[in-house]
Amino acid sequence: MKINNLNVLEKVQGFVRPPEENQIGLSLSYQDVLALRSLISRWNLYGKADLYGETIRKAIDERHALKEVTLSKTGRHINQGTVWLEKDVRKAILKEANKLGLEPADYIRGIIYSLNQKLAHEEVAERERQNQLRHDNRKIPLQLILDKELREKLYKRFDKELKDRELWEKVKRRSSPQNGTTVEDRMLAELLNNHLLEYLKK
Repeated sequence: MKINNLNVLEKVQGFVRPPEENQIGLSLSYQDVLALRSLISRWNLYGKADLYGETIRKAIDERHALKEVTLSKTGRHINQGTVWLEKDVRKAILKEANKLGLEPADYIRGIIYSLNQKLAHEEVAERERQNQLRHDNRKIPLQLILDKELREKLYKRFDKELKDRELWEKVKRRSSPQNGTTVEDRMLAELLNNHLLEYLKK
């Protein structure tokens, strides 16, 4: 792997820049680029002028959210480039990488990979949480088959409640099933359902 030693004075467009303001060289493999693209998508950074550079800088800023950095098995590095960092950020990256015994490029790739994995795990966990919430709050529909005689008795028993305009408006908005039920039938079903729920809560 080619390592660019940036701890020397460099001439850039005829001007000598101090080491702290230099760029850091990066060689990315196909897997690294995929991780970078995932971060771009997750953070919705499309439309930025320096898309990859902006994403790498944001990943570096978010590195403190990581409890550990995992170096990915990235294979052959075929995408060579550089990323410009602020003076203090670059200095911090060099210091942290040195403390971990890593090359700055390896450290940055580790941050990109680890952040992408962390966000992916969080998305899966959130999806599972939402699915569990839907599962826990699911409604179990109950069907009752009422013959004519029983239905007429229930109409008489709940005559007062069946005149409730608020209930009538509520069930009127529901689409009518294909079995010929009326608004009154749906009101009765709603009342029976409410009474059943009250009974079960006792």
